[in-house]
Amino acid sequence: MAFLYVLVVSWVTAFVMVIVHDRVPDMDRYPPLPDIILDNVPHIPWAFEVCEVTGMILWSVWFMVVLFHRHRFVLMRRFFSISGTIFMLRCITMLITSLSVPGTHLECQPRPYGDVWNKLHNAYIIWTGAGMSLQGVRTCGDYMFSGHTVALTLLNFFITEYTTRRIYFLHTFTWICNVFGVFFILAAHEHYSIDVFVAFYISSRLFMYYHMLANQTKNKRFDNLTTK
Repeated sequence: MAFLYVLVVSWVTAFVMVIVHDRVPDMDRYPPLPDIILDNVPHIPWAFEVCEVTGMILWSVWFMVVLFHRHRFVLMRRFFSISGTIFMLRCITMLITSLSVPGTHLECQPRPYGDVWNKLHNAYIIWTGAGMSLQGVRTCGDYMFSGHTVALTLLNFFITEYTTRRIYFLHTFTWICNVFGVFFILAAHEHYSIDVFVAFYISSRLFMYYHMLANQTKNKRFDNLTTK
């Protein structure tokens, strides 16, 4: 059920990305908004690709953790549930407000897709490419909040949570990947700083709240068993 949930959410996200691209503000009328970080960090053209490579490295580590973990199905269920919920929230925030393009280097123009079947076709292209520029997917308007930051943060948190504390070097490595991946997003001027900040905050809070409630439920069950 968790896998079907995240599968449906990923498809809805791809379709919403098509809609928001169609609504992207005109760059001549709506220039990039003032941003304290983007205004002081020079644009690095190759940074966004490096961010996605960093995410693929974290994904490979997480795959190995799940593969060899004793409770792999519990990990998968939790990962799918949390990531699906966060990306569903992202669909809402993308639709509510269309932010202006964060950089003049981006070629973003509304591109009407015609009927609903053309929209579905383009959503399928985004869905099969996982929304990654390395897969040839280029979208605009899906700024609030950053999906790449969500992926980096969740992978980092899950790896550090479900691996032993003795391999501290792995935890340090995943945090470095998380921080540098976020930096490369900003260096590429693909998102505003607020997009990245909100994405990290929501991802980390939802991860912590979920596990806090899960641990409380587990402790209550244990207390009931010991009482009996």
